[in-house]
Amino acid sequence: MLSVKEFHRSKTGNSEVEYEDSFAYDDSRGIFAIADGATESSFAEVWADALVSTFVESPPDFNRNDRDVMKEILRQARDKWHRGIDWDSLPWFQKNKALMGSYSTLLGLQVDLVGERFRCIAVGDSCMFQVSRGRMESFPFADSGDMSNTPKLMWSGLGYASGLEKEVEIPGIEVKYGRFRQGDTVMLATDALSKWILLHKTEKPWETLYAHGDDFEPFVGGLISGGEVKNDDVTLIVITIT
Repeated sequence: MLSVKEFHRSKTGNSEVEYEDSFAYDDSRGIFAIADGATESSFAEVWADALVSTFVESPPDFNRNDRDVMKEILRQARDKWHRGIDWDSLPWFQKNKALMGSYSTLLGLQVDLVGERFRCIAVGDSCMFQVSRGRMESFPFADSGDMSNTPKLMWSGLGYASGLEKEVEIPGIEVKYGRFRQGDTVMLATDALSKWILLHKTEKPWETLYAHGDDFEPFVGGLISGGEVKNDDVTLIVITIT
């Protein structure tokens, strides 16, 4: 069985409606996804939502080629993104920017309970952390210094009206296949919190996060105000395998 807890907050000073991360999951099928919409692009939150909902609603075959999986997710998510924007009502200056498309990271996890295995596919700097028997492994980065200010991003392609007519190539993807044990915990986090976890990887940061499960928002707010975490939207999904 999987036990799941989810935590998220908008960047300090922003309201909930300005939250540009996105997440979705179906614990009954072991499918999870998080995304971080790039603020610099228009309708990034719509694109992030389209990516995670597509990954969860149309879970890829576990044994299918990884790039083929992402191509199909991209195709379906682009259609959702187009349909999620009221192009005709946009003022010209907003439409001109939206026509250039939206950008987002994506991290998707599939857990096969029967086979006791998982597959994680990542584009960008959202991370997965597996804690097993008191040790933590991270993906796709092993150290905070490996994370850059220019992560790989999924592009929606051009906007209305000709955007869907052209194929969009996915960027380089990172894939991890692994095994899990009963009692393992898996954490999925967007970049700001991922960097903090990696910075404190020798200090059992997962225990600190577990301890603040009931006051996650003020805890993260304190890290941001103290300069330990950059002021950004934060998303965390904690999955315990029981």
